[in-house]
Amino acid sequence: MRTTDVYSEDAALIGERQAAARALMAHPLLTERARPTEFALVRSHAEWLVQRFHRVLGYRLLVAEDHARLVKRGPAAAVGASFTRATGVRFTPRTHTYLALVLAVLVERTGPTTARELAALVREAAYDAGIDADPARGLGERRAYCAALSHLVGLGALTETGGTVADHAADAEADPQLLPHTQAVRSVAVHLPRAADDPDTFLASASDPDPDGDQQGETALRRLLAEHAVVLREDLSDRQRERLAAHQWRAAAALGNLLGCDAEVRAEGVALIMPDEAEVPGGFPSDGPVGQVALALVRHLSGRLNPGRPATSVPVPDRELDTALEALCGADAPARARWARTAGIEIPDPDRLAGLAVELLAGLGLLRGGPGRWRLSAAAARYGTGADDTAPRIQDNDEDSRTHLAGTSGAGSAVEGSPHPPVDPRGDLNRVASVLQAVANEKVSATSGDPGDHRGPGDDG
Repeated sequence: MRTTDVYSEDAALIGERQAAARALMAHPLLTERARPTEFALVRSHAEWLVQRFHRVLGYRLLVAEDHARLVKRGPAAAVGASFTRATGVRFTPRTHTYLALVLAVLVERTGPTTARELAALVREAAYDAGIDADPARGLGERRAYCAALSHLVGLGALTETGGTVADHAADAEADPQLLPHTQAVRSVAVHLPRAADDPDTFLASASDPDPDGDQQGETALRRLLAEHAVVLREDLSDRQRERLAAHQWRAAAALGNLLGCDAEVRAEGVALIMPDEAEVPGGFPSDGPVGQVALALVRHLSGRLNPGRPATSVPVPDRELDTALEALCGADAPARARWARTAGIEIPDPDRLAGLAVELLAGLGLLRGGPGRWRLSAAAARYGTGADDTAPRIQDNDEDSRTHLAGTSGAGSAVEGSPHPPVDPRGDLNRVASVLQAVANEKVSATSGDPGDHRGPGDDG
């Protein structure tokens, strides 16, 4: 008689649900045309996903016959990152304008159309709205319009049935046939502004990172952990920092059950570690030139700048960054020759490639600050350390051959004017002991079911 391995069946079921949840987090609009495998998983586990997303993150999930839409709020809905073209270039305001105009036209259209016919409708909609936009007026306007169309094609909200949008971008006379999928088009934008909204009010209503209520605050904290690669305690408000200390293990457990991820909790912050096969929003690490340069840069800077003492970030000298970028993606970089031998990869020019790599790392929080004040986050060391030999050393003052920089943030910071940071072993040990004790208390609280933020009547403090 054949016996059923209930544990194996349950593990497979849980794995499918978590894979579907991760797919929705990476692609909030999931269409059957663009991602059939992931959409089939979402359809199979729709009821579980709807309940869990609402309970854990306060997100609303809508599952239709040909698409699923995860309606996010909080940090993911606050327009923190712009859309990008296939080349990695961010959408310009003009491209965003055309995307909004195309959506305004397509939400009421149910039949096939062409790129030029749609362009005429977009021009009329722009005129009615008092916007100066005409896709037929020059190459720049047409390319911005086509970038908006290509974005909808990539989402699966628009299908190329004859020719491609790229044909029209290259030749104004080319007129590819397009089939809009109206229901998916209507799901692209889910937080529509009202007539009385101004831009600041609209963005503020989409995200409240520090709500007053405890339940709303804990939900906002889970969203923050789920949407960001790393959450540093120093970036949080006092109230959210206290919530993180009280609820971090419970939040980690809830997100682990939903997404199948592990949580790495440290004194400086919390990071969620996704399974190896999970697709990471933002495209990092990736096989393209931008992803490869970004990964090589973060490994190089980690190996070169880490002062070897507890810190949340270290300064990145401009000369160090510029020299590394020139070595990794300049005109004479060895990697450019390898990319040139690979068919289908567009290689941005050195300046643009360097800018895209830095922008990618900044978007992930691995580089913080801005030009002239960049800092390398401690989380960057997770991707490994190894200074690139092709980048000459700029400064080498430390006894262990690592670059020594004053002013690191966190424990062991240098005293202004001193040649070396002060060493305080007893202070470091005391801090470590206090963190370990706090972690032990939180783990006991989490396993006992007590959230840890209420005292019993018999507790005397």
